[in-house]
Amino acid sequence: MVAPDSWVVVGGWGAASTEFSEGLARRMMLHLVKPVFKLFPDDEEYVRIEEDIDNIKGAIVVQSFEKPASRSLVYSILIADALREAGVSNIVLMAPYMAYTRQDRVFLPGEPISVRAVMRALSSSGYKALASIEVHKDYVLRHFNGPTLNMFPFTYMMREAGVSCGEDTIIVAPDIGSLPRVERLARETGCTSYGYLVKERDRVTGEVRLVKSTVDPRGKDAIVVDDIISTGGTIALASQWLLEKGAKSVVVLAAHYLGVGDAEEKMVRAGVSRVITGNTLPRKPSKIVAYVDLTGLAASQLVRLVYSL
Repeated sequence: MVAPDSWVVVGGWGAASTEFSEGLARRMMLHLVKPVFKLFPDDEEYVRIEEDIDNIKGAIVVQSFEKPASRSLVYSILIADALREAGVSNIVLMAPYMAYTRQDRVFLPGEPISVRAVMRALSSSGYKALASIEVHKDYVLRHFNGPTLNMFPFTYMMREAGVSCGEDTIIVAPDIGSLPRVERLARETGCTSYGYLVKERDRVTGEVRLVKSTVDPRGKDAIVVDDIISTGGTIALASQWLLEKGAKSVVVLAAHYLGVGDAEEKMVRAGVSRVITGNTLPRKPSKIVAYVDLTGLAASQLVRLVYSL
């Protein structure tokens, strides 16, 4: 374990960051520092670390990029600057959910590469390393100037949720972009039946439709694996198709659950029986969504990252 007298966990702004930082500090046996967060009258963010952190070698800042993501980003930058001002030499950002990663290239003329801009800002603010859980695409972390860690949560989630892969189980990626996740999960769980669906998305309207698949779900329990559920449209489309093709049931594994609008209702109507997700974003009351505490996974992997600095 990291020497408790030389490192601390610093809690970030928001419900998910608070929960995650408390769990991480407990599992890593580190002191938890809770900054003061507030807004000036003009909505400008303010942060202050009130505790005495003299002689602290390093800090793990836990800031999930919960809504509004722009505020989470600003608080991340301000915390890093406050720690540097206090003389902390090694600062690691643990972002359970990292926003801005979907805009990883220019899709339409005039767009920025948002993830590159964000990673540059975090690097220059003082973070020496960055860790996250299932970023949209692993290679986007290359824009960060320092060591990075992208944690794969799905095998851990299946074990913690009591979900196993039997002879009648098929693991499904809702699009080809999620196929590497499914392939790795299949290897780690010993599941031999897996594949992916092919979807097309209109870049202007956002409308999604399935065009083909590589799976035969007849008579099988399907586990759909994706990085994030936002509006629930992709998962609903995949679930409806799988059940129409003969799947016995559909369970969804998603690292992050935003649950925007009527996402849950869409998935219920489409036949999803259960959604298993991580505690990377604020919890929402739900009839089908179950949360898995990922602080154990994070603690075991952050130790190696911290010792590398």
